[in-house]
Amino acid sequence: MMKKVILLVLLFSVSFQLFVPIQADAITLGEYEAKLEKYKKDAYDNKTAINKTESEINSANKEINNLKNELLQLGNEIKELTNEIDDYKKKIEEKLIQSRQVLEYLQLSTGENMFIEYIFDADTTTEMIYRSAVVQELIDYNNKAVDEMKQLISDNENRQKEIDKRKLQINSKEEQLVEKIETLGEKKETLTEAGVSVSQQIKIYEELVASYKKLGCTSKDVIGVDCAVSSEAGVFRRPTKTGYITQEAYYSKSYTHRGVDIGSYNRKKEKIYPVANGKIIAKYKDYYGALVIAIEHYNSKNKTWYTSLYAHLDSYAPNLYVGKNVTTDQYIGYMGETGYSFGVHLHFELIPCRLYNWSEGKCSTWNSYVAYAQKVLKDGYKGPRALIVFPKGTYNSWNSR
Repeated sequence: MMKKVILLVLLFSVSFQLFVPIQADAITLGEYEAKLEKYKKDAYDNKTAINKTESEINSANKEINNLKNELLQLGNEIKELTNEIDDYKKKIEEKLIQSRQVLEYLQLSTGENMFIEYIFDADTTTEMIYRSAVVQELIDYNNKAVDEMKQLISDNENRQKEIDKRKLQINSKEEQLVEKIETLGEKKETLTEAGVSVSQQIKIYEELVASYKKLGCTSKDVIGVDCAVSSEAGVFRRPTKTGYITQEAYYSKSYTHRGVDIGSYNRKKEKIYPVANGKIIAKYKDYYGALVIAIEHYNSKNKTWYTSLYAHLDSYAPNLYVGKNVTTDQYIGYMGETGYSFGVHLHFELIPCRLYNWSEGKCSTWNSYVAYAQKVLKDGYKGPRALIVFPKGTYNSWNSR
């Protein structure tokens, strides 16, 4: 009797495992909530960094404007100094002419020394000294005026040299500030792109948290075990009823195409279906504006989780939300060309990991997903062809799923 009981328990255990997918890398709703808060903090920090960078750019631009104004003022000062120098030179010439005229009048006249006669023709010694002093004072006055103006010219020329030196300093400083602005501009661009990526992550995790809460999950619940249980993937099928592959999945050092591109003669009338039973884990518009859906699937045959991703959709099917279980017979949207796309087609990826599942690690973020996809393709993974039968080669069409 005891052997029968043990056998029944074993049979029940085996049969239960056949129908209930193994929950590898389980994660709670609370972990999603914590991740959402982390991304919100990242967004705040990123915004703060952008504001700081913008402030530094504005400060540098303001400093450049101040330097330009200083250059303008220095230019005007040089003009004034040059005009003053020219004016002093003219006045010096005039004073020299005046002194020469005095000497010519007093000293030279019809070959006689009138300067000496003017002095010694005085009636008294006192008058003679006075006349001598008058002539000398006139000459000294002119000489002093000339010396003063020469000193002013020298001062102005020295000031011009100082201004030229300052102009070189300003030009050098302006070049440094321009380089700084360029560097800050690149930093701002990088931060902005990162901010867009973080914003997308926030949107995704907000939808995840909200959807799982609608499905009755609490913070302590393990998703897929205590709530929102995923169904078995079943058979993997093609994502369209009719179509043809236009580009394969491949890896190269310069570029990796993570999935296949599928075209259809029905173009935007072609419906897109999940390739296996699973649960929607993301529904969003990417950085370039493409409508995207990602679905996770558990394949009990090889005990592996997969993520299927459908991009460039023209529109979504109604009543789709993150956390919803879907089957291969429920269409999720229409083929399109939204985002960075050259013509109507479906970009379809099928990667052996769980996108945005933080506990798994290897595909917990978009960047880690991209890196992992590159790795497995480099290691020989065949992309969607690994699980789905497509006609060999490109542009060979099919008419059934």
